[in-house]
Amino acid sequence: MSGAADWNTLLQQSADLVGQDLNNVPRVERSLPQLQQYADALRSRTNRYRGPAEQAAATRLLAQQGFDASRLTSEVVGLEIVPTIEDVFHAETSSVEEYLQQVEEATLLAAIQEAQQESVASFEAYMEQCMSRDWAANKRRLFGLIAPSGTPGGPQPLIGRSGTGDGGQVFSSQALRLSPKEAAYVELVKKMAVAAGSHAGGPAGLDVVRGFKEACEKYEDKPAGQDFPMSSIWGLLASVLGEARRRNVTPSAGGGGQRYVDALVAGARKHLEEGHQRHMRATITRYKLVAERGPDPDSLRDVQAYVQVKFRDRGPLDFAAPNGMDTSWIQLFYCLRSGYDKAAARIAERCGDLLLLTTGGRGGGVGVGMGMGAGVGASMRPLVEEWTANGCRLSERFAVALSREAERLLRDKNGLRHSARAPYQALVCAVLAGDARAVDSLSAALQAAGLPPILSTIEDFMWARLALVGGGGGAAAGPSGGGAAAAAAAAGLPAAGVASYTLVELQADINRWPSQYYSKQNREPLAYVMVLLLSLQWATAVRFLWRDDTTKPFRLDAVHIGLALQAEGALAVLNAGGAGAAAAATPGADGAAGAGPGSAAADVANMAVQYSRKFVSAGDSGTALYYRWLAAMARGGSLAVKGAMLRELLVGGRDFGTLLGGGGAGAKGSLHALVPDAEERRRLFEGVAYECQMSAQPEEAVELYLAADRPVAALSLINGQMSATIAAAVDEAVAQAGAPAGTPTPTMERLERIARSGRAAVERLTGVRGGAASSSGAFGASPPSASAAVAADPAARRELEAFQQLGTIRDMLLAAKRGRHDQALQRLSELPFIPTERSRLDLCVRMSTQLHPAIAERLQDVIATAADSIAARRPGLGKEAAAMLASELAVITQYANSMAGARLPQAVYRKLAEAQVFVA
Repeated sequence: MSGAADWNTLLQQSADLVGQDLNNVPRVERSLPQLQQYADALRSRTNRYRGPAEQAAATRLLAQQGFDASRLTSEVVGLEIVPTIEDVFHAETSSVEEYLQQVEEATLLAAIQEAQQESVASFEAYMEQCMSRDWAANKRRLFGLIAPSGTPGGPQPLIGRSGTGDGGQVFSSQALRLSPKEAAYVELVKKMAVAAGSHAGGPAGLDVVRGFKEACEKYEDKPAGQDFPMSSIWGLLASVLGEARRRNVTPSAGGGGQRYVDALVAGARKHLEEGHQRHMRATITRYKLVAERGPDPDSLRDVQAYVQVKFRDRGPLDFAAPNGMDTSWIQLFYCLRSGYDKAAARIAERCGDLLLLTTGGRGGGVGVGMGMGAGVGASMRPLVEEWTANGCRLSERFAVALSREAERLLRDKNGLRHSARAPYQALVCAVLAGDARAVDSLSAALQAAGLPPILSTIEDFMWARLALVGGGGGAAAGPSGGGAAAAAAAAGLPAAGVASYTLVELQADINRWPSQYYSKQNREPLAYVMVLLLSLQWATAVRFLWRDDTTKPFRLDAVHIGLALQAEGALAVLNAGGAGAAAAATPGADGAAGAGPGSAAADVANMAVQYSRKFVSAGDSGTALYYRWLAAMARGGSLAVKGAMLRELLVGGRDFGTLLGGGGAGAKGSLHALVPDAEERRRLFEGVAYECQMSAQPEEAVELYLAADRPVAALSLINGQMSATIAAAVDEAVAQAGAPAGTPTPTMERLERIARSGRAAVERLTGVRGGAASSSGAFGASPPSASAAVAADPAARRELEAFQQLGTIRDMLLAAKRGRHDQALQRLSELPFIPTERSRLDLCVRMSTQLHPAIAERLQDVIATAADSIAARRPGLGKEAAAMLASELAVITQYANSMAGARLPQAVYRKLAEAQVFVA
């Protein structure tokens, strides 16, 4: 009922509304489509909050899976506003394919631009690194040139000393402090220089090397972290040169150059063999229990004990237990490697399983020729004995057979991989045959199979190469060598035999790799030096020690190794022969290997000269002289070369007393020990003095002329020096007129030094000491005995008179400048060529035409000073004295006029005229 009432109420209200007057209310008319549109809009608003049943079901499903529907909706709405690819790449195409191609091209261009930018940045960084590295290298090289031998250590023995020259010059440079090792080296160099200068043969290069080796071992300071001490390098040289001494082969022997090189190769190989002997003993000592080495002194037992240690994980071996692993070829290799020739011959009896050396093969005829049995167990002993007896050489027939055997073994890859002795058998056959290609093929095969190499160390590699060099490719060393080629040809073998492996090829193989390859990336620079010495590239080794940045601690040894090898004469032989050809063709890492034949000695000379400069700068010219002398011997030892060295040392050190001697009886300089022959020494001094004179080095020339007992030539130079220095001293005295009396000036000191040299020349000329030479008046007249001594020599008399007259001129000019005009006029009267009386005018005019050039240069100063002194003396004299002065001035004026004006400048005549006016 309530519902019906409600409806009735609503109807009543509607009727009331309809009946009301609604004219003032606007009417809204809507069509049905409009009403439907409005209804849809209202429905869409309500659906946002009241979704359909499908949306509600989706929300429930997402909630069951753990998703938040509202959050998911918001994120989806956010994704709608992310820029699309059209916003980034404007689409100008009408198809998807063209649009994708355009996008790909744009991406490639962007990648190329980025790559270019990265390349430019990398290049700039690389160039900056290169510049920094080059700058650091140049700095190190510059410092190395400045101080190539390093800096000396702390408190050590004094070698340098102060030298007092002939003229009294004292060189008080600080004495050089040398390490004990360097001091010992210097003493050995002095002995070498004295022996070289005495032409008595002196100690051989081997003795010198042994001396350096002993000094190095005694005072060696091994750098931390290095396995190769410097003493090992000296020991290597001693061993190599010792083999040449044992064979009595020298570099200077006629036609013995190749024999000497062969001896050096054998010495290098034996040095490596001795080193392997020490290595075996050390290994046996370290593994005593495994080695089971008994007291038997047999060297074969050492090899077996070493093999026992090396193959301890292979089970029992044949020499230790029956049916053990066969090690006969292994023992043979290590016997050869250690230089145990007799033991190698004994073990070679068990090494006979060579198929090509027996019947039934291509080499069947070879077995008969060898005198071996026809069975498979033929012995290798004859071949090993021939190889060791003939200097690692086999006859061509046997070398070809062994080379073929090595090739057969190398083709059997299975045997190399599974048999322990097969690689050793192939290596022994290749080494005995002198087949370098087979040795290289074996190393490559072992590396390809992943097996450990046999020649695992640089020492093993160098031993094998030196053995191949000694083998000479199957030279006809044995007595059957002549018919071996025919037999080989009959058997179908090449007549040329095995390709020889020469020392040049060995050096080329070594030089294919930089020094870092051998020196463990520059951590062991002496390892590379050892390789160079073993391959007889001695000049290259010395250059590397001297120039490379990594060998700076060994500069001292570099120069002395070069001097020792130069004394032996080995550098000339090796550099002129095949040993230097490989270095010239294939430069090494140090860049110095491509030098010519004569450059080795020149390099050693340059090293010695450069090293000696440290002694010159320290005032020890005597020690520097020994190095310069050895450098001169390296450059040929001619008189001109020695003179150039001496001249350079005199100019640089100016230690005349130490080098040339004091000039008295028994006063000998350092050169007397190097040039004991007086005549040769005189010619040397004269030649150097002339060069110094031509090069405007008069002081050095004077000292050398005095040392050569040529006082006249020395006095001639002294007079010229004095004449020029007197004028400078007078001008300097005028400039320092206000200075205290007795204050020395540089020019006066130089003039005094020249005067002392002049007195020494006069003493040497007259043979008289004391008197005039030691008096305070430095230029006094010589005693009567002096006049008698030079009376027979006009040139000596002329120079002596000029020296005395220059002394008088000096005193006169200085006295006038100091205002002592009376003393100046007194000195004027002592000059025989200046007339003070009219009776001597004609004589003095004639004398003026024959004046010494040094006196003639000062003649204008003498006349001008005489005019000034006469004019200055006039005011304080009486009439009679003034008349005498006027008479003297008139005579001097007439004397000057009689010289026709050609000898005197116009200023002198003006002074004379002014003085005459003043005196009148």
